[in-house]
Amino acid sequence: MQLFERKIQEDRSKAVQRVLDENRSWKKYKSLLEALEGADSARSAVAANSLLVMENQARFMESVSRDKRMEAVFTNALGTLVPKIIDIVRVFYPNLISHKLVDIQPMDRQNGQIVLVRPVYSNSAGGVTAGQQVFQNITDGTYASENITAVVSTGNGTATTLTGTLDVVPVRSGTVTITCGSVTCTDNGSGTLTGTGVTGTIDYTSGAISLTYTTAPANGTNAVAQYRYDSEQNSAHTRSLDIQITNLPITAEPHPLKVVWSQMSQFAAEGHYNLDLGDMLTQLVGSFIKQERDMQLINQIILHAQADVSLNFDATPPTNYSKLARYAEMGVKLDYAESLIQSELGRGGVSWVLCGYNAANIWSQVKGFKESGVVAPIGPYEIGTLRDGTVSVIKVPTMDANTYIVGFKGYVIGDSSIVLGDYIPLYATPVFQSPDLYNAAGMVSLYASVVNQAKYFRKGTVSNFTA
Repeated sequence: MQLFERKIQEDRSKAVQRVLDENRSWKKYKSLLEALEGADSARSAVAANSLLVMENQARFMESVSRDKRMEAVFTNALGTLVPKIIDIVRVFYPNLISHKLVDIQPMDRQNGQIVLVRPVYSNSAGGVTAGQQVFQNITDGTYASENITAVVSTGNGTATTLTGTLDVVPVRSGTVTITCGSVTCTDNGSGTLTGTGVTGTIDYTSGAISLTYTTAPANGTNAVAQYRYDSEQNSAHTRSLDIQITNLPITAEPHPLKVVWSQMSQFAAEGHYNLDLGDMLTQLVGSFIKQERDMQLINQIILHAQADVSLNFDATPPTNYSKLARYAEMGVKLDYAESLIQSELGRGGVSWVLCGYNAANIWSQVKGFKESGVVAPIGPYEIGTLRDGTVSVIKVPTMDANTYIVGFKGYVIGDSSIVLGDYIPLYATPVFQSPDLYNAAGMVSLYASVVNQAKYFRKGTVSNFTA
């Protein structure tokens, strides 16, 4: 086993060196070179595997361009081909969309790892709780400051005097503001709180507060203090961040497919259409495998997307109102979905919209939509973009016709909605020619995916669409 593993490492090293030697543009990938030569073995392995993945993808894409006969099919002979052959040729360049939807990370072995990154607070201090993710549920919207927001006391509808004690002390004088309903008071820097309809005192050292109101605060109304504590005297309440980098073990699952054809059909294809049937069919199988990966990711998104009734859109136009003008109003749903993501997670945007047929027809009428110009599509494909090309609108034939999902891909590796671990993007066997004059070739892709942040998905519906 050790000899086998050593052989794999030696082959990988040779392959990486070959990529660097043969690819004259490798200097563009300076960060990969630095990682390869660095002392961090984990980063070096990831960088090496990234180069191998790049080489495998390049080989697949170049396999057609190197074949002059295939070039002839695309440039000169389309007019003479029967319709079924034209359909097969179109499949060679499917509109794969995985890279638009999720983060793709290379794996260096089948039982490998993907990397997740999450910034969290590592201590309970300054109004935050240990383990809480940065950006989420922050009381005052600050991270590296002395600002504190805290409830002093709660009114019961009869008491005019409220008392309480601030937990994070000492308090910097002149920084306190207390709001109770519509009544607000501030400190004068000497321990006195004043405002219209309220007076009080504050002890900057102990945090003790006493408030006297002209009218008793309503039952359940909180007196909320906003202030700054003195971090020079109390460093224990300085917020601390931990950038958690998690290596999540995953196993890349094999996705194999085989193609078989007779030698007689190959003779016919070569004689009548100047086609290498073996090359054509193996490339066809490769495209099927990659399209299957797109659909598996889309099905994961559909399963985890959170429905929100506020995103539902009634396409019925008002009286004396243009139908297309009504459809164009769908654009406000994009902004609202983005707001839903940001309000819950404290971050996020919009990267794409997955649509069923009817939903796609409505999204294509939104202001700023630009068609992608895809002809004769197969499977899920990008029909166009919004927001100056930053948001992909993707039609999914298998999706419910009246459903759409708005999603955000993520900021960085660990913040991605879904992480796809890619071990072998695509591998093809040599063609096997059997004595019974049948040929066969196999292809396989090995990958696995993990849902990392499902709250980046928001689902809505359309109704009453008419063409």
